[in-house]
Amino acid sequence: MALDRRAFLRRTRDLALLALLPEPALAEALHAHAADPAGAGHYLSAERLRTLRALCAHFVPGPPEDPDPGAAEAGAAAYIDLLLGAFAQPAPPIFAGGPFSHREGGGPNHFAEFLPLDALDERIWRTRIEGSRGLAEREWNGPVRGWQADYDTGLDAVEASAQRWFGRPFAELPRLGREAVVAWLPGVPAGFVTLCFGHTLEGTYGAPEYGGNRGRASWAWTRWPGDHQPRAYTREQISEPDPT
Repeated sequence: MALDRRAFLRRTRDLALLALLPEPALAEALHAHAADPAGAGHYLSAERLRTLRALCAHFVPGPPEDPDPGAAEAGAAAYIDLLLGAFAQPAPPIFAGGPFSHREGGGPNHFAEFLPLDALDERIWRTRIEGSRGLAEREWNGPVRGWQADYDTGLDAVEASAQRWFGRPFAELPRLGREAVVAWLPGVPAGFVTLCFGHTLEGTYGAPEYGGNRGRASWAWTRWPGDHQPRAYTREQISEPDPT
C-alpha cells in the first residue's frame, strides 16, 4: 500500500536523527546565495539549479499540492548545490562544530563554524563529491565517478527527457508529467533518481547550517524542536509524558 508523506514520517521517526547536525548567521548567508530563482548556485548553473528545484519539489511536495512545507520551502536544492560545491568554500560545509548549538539561547552556538577536515577526510569527501579525476591518491579502489558528474548528467537527462516527450522544461510540467519523466519514461538514470531523492530528504529535514531546512520549515510542521538544549526542564516536562 502506498504511503502518503505524513504516514511515511510517522512510521520513520528516525528521520529526525538527520537533524542531529546543526544555523543563524551562517545558514542565512548560505541561503541568501541561492535566493535568486534565476541565478546560478555554488556549483550548479542557473539552468540545472532550476531543474533541481523542480525535481526536489516533486519528491517532497509543498503547497498547493500539500498543505505542509516541502522541499521547495525548505530549500533542499540549495543544500544539494552547496554539497556539490563544498570545496569551493573557505571552510567546506561537511562537519559542523559542536557540541552544542544553543538554538534557543543559553550560550554560544558551536555549530556556527564548520570543522576543518584532516587530510584523509578531505581526500574521501573530495573523491565522493568530485570523483577521482584520474588522480592516483583518489583511485585506491579504482576510478570513482563523483556526485558532481552524477548531477551534471542526471539533471541534463531530466531536462532532455522533458523536452523530448512533452516539449516543455521539466519545471513547467504538471505532476503527472514530472512523474513520467522521473519514473516511467526512458532517459533518466535510476541511480541518479535514487541519489537525488536521498539528498532531497537530507536537505528538507536536516540541519539548517548545511543549506537546507530554511527557517526550520520541516522541523516546525513535524513538531521536531531540533538539536537545541533548553536552559532547564519544567517539573511537568520531567514527570509527564510528552504531548501527542
